[in-house]
Amino acid sequence: MPNKPARKTQTLELTAPEKLNELHILDHFDSGEPSITDYLHKQARKAQAAKQAVVYVSCEKGTLNVVAYYTLSSGSVARSSVPKSLQRNTPSVHPVTLLGRMGVTQVAQGQGFSIDLLQDAIERAILASETVGSSAIIVHPLNDRLASFYSKYAGFKPCPELSPITMILPLR
Repeated sequence: MPNKPARKTQTLELTAPEKLNELHILDHFDSGEPSITDYLHKQARKAQAAKQAVVYVSCEKGTLNVVAYYTLSSGSVARSSVPKSLQRNTPSVHPVTLLGRMGVTQVAQGQGFSIDLLQDAIERAILASETVGSSAIIVHPLNDRLASFYSKYAGFKPCPELSPITMILPLR
């Protein structure tokens, strides 16, 4: 029985995430998930200009080609919609940070970049919460596989009080 040739995976080096700017090249980004890819191509710069989200991108080292990205926004949720452990002695509305879209181009998938992006997003949210109040990070995973990812790598918990797909990570 002949052996299958080993599949070569191209190891990429990425830049640290930075705020999206007009020099970043988005044309080659394709995550394989149309809603993630289309957001970066069609909406990311507009949303950032309108101050609806801040988009952080990582590029292939030595280039301005975006290989990975995530978005952060601020928001709020009713106290009754957060887990009981966060409700004690708190206002009726909780400030939160929304981890919105996050994606890695297909060429770079499977190399741990999503974990790095998630860690960077959480660190930025924690730092921002020192300046602008935020009691938790909220994420709306697209599917069960992504829900497992957020749970495994960051400890996000389901928050059915908000919606069946919402997950929360307390910042305190």
